[in-house]
Amino acid sequence: MMKNWQKTTTVILTMGMMGGLVAGCGTVPTSNATNSTGGTSTLPKGQTLTLWAWVGGPQFNDVKTLADAWAKQHGDTVNVINESQNPNGFQFYATAARTGKGPDVLIGMPHDNNGMFAQEGLLAPVPSGVVHASDYPQSVLQASMVNGTLYSIPYGVGTYAVFYNKKLIPTPPTNWQEFVQDANKAGFMYDQANLYFNYALIGGMGGYVFKNNNGTLDPKDIGLNNSGAVQAFTLMYDMDAKYHWMTPSTTGAVAKAKFIAGKLGMYVSGPWDTPDIQKAGIDYGIAPWPTLSNGQKATPFMTVYTTLVNSKSKTQAADWSLAQAVTSTQAQQMYFKDGQQLPALTSLQQSSDVQGNPNYAAFANEIPNAVSMPNIPQMQAVWSAMSVIGNIIKGSVSPQQGANDFVKNIQKGIQVQGS
Repeated sequence: MMKNWQKTTTVILTMGMMGGLVAGCGTVPTSNATNSTGGTSTLPKGQTLTLWAWVGGPQFNDVKTLADAWAKQHGDTVNVINESQNPNGFQFYATAARTGKGPDVLIGMPHDNNGMFAQEGLLAPVPSGVVHASDYPQSVLQASMVNGTLYSIPYGVGTYAVFYNKKLIPTPPTNWQEFVQDANKAGFMYDQANLYFNYALIGGMGGYVFKNNNGTLDPKDIGLNNSGAVQAFTLMYDMDAKYHWMTPSTTGAVAKAKFIAGKLGMYVSGPWDTPDIQKAGIDYGIAPWPTLSNGQKATPFMTVYTTLVNSKSKTQAADWSLAQAVTSTQAQQMYFKDGQQLPALTSLQQSSDVQGNPNYAAFANEIPNAVSMPNIPQMQAVWSAMSVIGNIIKGSVSPQQGANDFVKNIQKGIQVQGS
């Protein structure tokens, strides 16, 4: 559902990192390497690892630089393969891994794929000590978990926020009353029939996709027709029928075109749209969603980009050491500088490099309120049933009936998946 991060403004970071790219990675505490006293054993040398990178452009070059540095330090060989243009998508990993032909390590996997692969036994759980939970926002770490078990290392995040035209709206709204006033005056649009963008309202009003029980998602408990979700669907309908901000046929492309033409005050999107807006010469800003009509924060969906280890790999200890090297603080700084990939680490999200750049601060500041897209296989049934949202905003069904239809269709889809 998320578009790839695209290059926007050039960010200058002072890192002085190359001498310490893989410092501290000589040993790694893993289930295979930790001894009985809690120490670690040195990794064997002379191994050959394969790393698949689902990232392209400058970020792929960074990954290769990091992997080569790690290999040189450890006396190993890492074959780095760019899979970002693979026409078979991420399913190619599963196909290869099932037959023992997959990589040892993979970087660039959006977290919502992890549930299906973990269920098939194709992912190795992250060993104790490899990831420090306190280094990440809770929502980011939960995205890398499946049923409470951590299966990957997060290194990047992506979400969306409100773009505003400073000529039409000098100061972005911070509460719902201000938002309505600004939208009435200067206009507001977004990809309205898309659950990905709608979840900012649904979750903020108290709805949910699958109940989260301490990190375990329950596909039998669907909250898309509870009172909060119905309020959100009612608000979506009102945006068209009451406020006339847009029509049921409004898409993200329509909203972006009007914004770029200077005829729209606000629209919702992610950093992938900033190059076109800058090219058009629009004086714009990016702000977090305002607080909603119930006084709560909006909860935009978030994608977390992860690094994982193949459960069938024969070099597990080395795999996790390499995975640490390509997801380290220095690595995430490189990806931000060269590929504009928003870091996953809290310290980097709050750093002056991110917070001092208006193209990224708003997105970083949404992360504490963001909700990671459910990563269990049953989420596919949700995306398949999403067309019901169009019926709600058209007025073909009431918000309550549409919400009920949504849940029933999801339940039917899950049954088909399980059959």
